[in-house]
Amino acid sequence: MKFYFCIFLFALFACNSADSKVSTEPDTGLDTIHQEPSKNFTDERSNWQKPEFIINSLGNLEGKTLADLGSGALGYFVFKIIGRTAIEKVIAIDIDEEAIHTLNVLKSALGKDKSDKIDIRLAETNDPKLLDNEVDILLIVNTIAYLPNRLEYLKSLKSKLKDGGKIIIVDFKTKRIPEYVDAPPYSERIYLDIIEEELYQAGYQDIITDDTTLEFQYYISASK
Repeated sequence: MKFYFCIFLFALFACNSADSKVSTEPDTGLDTIHQEPSKNFTDERSNWQKPEFIINSLGNLEGKTLADLGSGALGYFVFKIIGRTAIEKVIAIDIDEEAIHTLNVLKSALGKDKSDKIDIRLAETNDPKLLDNEVDILLIVNTIAYLPNRLEYLKSLKSKLKDGGKIIIVDFKTKRIPEYVDAPPYSERIYLDIIEEELYQAGYQDIITDDTTLEFQYYISASK
């Protein structure tokens, strides 16, 4: 994965310096920015991640604010959502300074109409840097196992949702997963039923779980 990521960054900087007149406002967001050097990487993840299923599950995003907690350096969902929906704002959150730097580089390659909708925030371990009642949707993909004091953290996140807002959690099943998926070790995976119970304890409602649509991951949605 690091190999493809390095190739991608090299290609991005090379393209920017070689022709500053080339359009940086693609119709489809990250998919166009991530051109051939990283195409195999993004296509491979799309095959098992099924981003369209996850994005469609978010519902109508027009005028909404979404926070992607643990967005990662490539902002996999951040740029897909910006490129394909009429969302008002996406807040990309990560605790890694290098990831934040890379996200800012990718954001700068977008046209102003899209880049203005992206808010990138460096969080702290116990603080996602969100305001109370700030977001309509909280998206947590491949990150839930790393949240500290998870039950208390989920209670805190609930206050960041607007009334009627929802939280979406996607993470790896505790089953054998092929190496090409790059799943974390078993010690860094959490059973679906544990997260489900913690959401109940944290006061969320309308909790729905799905462990069949995605082959290697489960999906959970809940409302404030």
